[in-house]
Amino acid sequence: MKRNVFYIVSWVAFLSTSCSFRNYYTPNVQNVPMFTEKKIFSGDISGSVGTANSSLEILAGLSLPSHMALTANYMAGGNKHNISDILKVSYFEGTAGFYTTFKDDAVFEVYGGFGKGSQNHTFANEKYIGQLNWTWVPDGTANLSFSKLFIQPDIGFKNKWIEGAFSCRLSKLNFINIDVNNTVYHLNELNTLKQNTEPWLFEPAFTFRGGSKSVKVQMQIIFSRNLSNADLFEHLRFSAGLHFNLSGKKSEN
Repeated sequence: MKRNVFYIVSWVAFLSTSCSFRNYYTPNVQNVPMFTEKKIFSGDISGSVGTANSSLEILAGLSLPSHMALTANYMAGGNKHNISDILKVSYFEGTAGFYTTFKDDAVFEVYGGFGKGSQNHTFANEKYIGQLNWTWVPDGTANLSFSKLFIQPDIGFKNKWIEGAFSCRLSKLNFINIDVNNTVYHLNELNTLKQNTEPWLFEPAFTFRGGSKSVKVQMQIIFSRNLSNADLFEHLRFSAGLHFNLSGKKSEN
């Protein structure tokens, strides 16, 4: 009886560790500067975490005359289970948009943008070799690159100390390159991705800030829904960091 239980537990452990699953898209922090006037510089430095990886994200924005604005985002990060199982991600985007205020402390913005990103996977799987021992077995590589077109409206409120906003991004991905080498356990996933290289994404997000007029603590939670194949991409991500809001106007005496 004990031997049968041992074999069952070992088999379940083998299946759960050797057939590991990867996500092949990570949603970045949404840039929600909430501009109210021209000549304002907005900046964020955040750390983000999700089921696939952890990342450092740097965001910037500039409000222009005529209620126009520009923003840019950069994300870099990854995950490392051991020396043989590694994920690296990078992404950059830029946007142009429109902002306006209403009812004193309410803000509406809409941005359209373009981004490019990449993922580099080095796969390995933990394999049971008997007598309660496991070892990591290399399982090839995959290098992905993609572009993204998107539109992002947001609406929120702000005062001197606190801000809150809801944003909702609709994106169209285009996987430009999916280079797969010598993988076995992840081949079905990557073949599915090759058959769905232009998915649509629906990504709502909630942003909260609190602090002084110039520097606030920021938190954001992002939900990501792949409208083409829900199993391949990351669905939820959380970020926290600092938000800076600096005016380019000269102080009046």
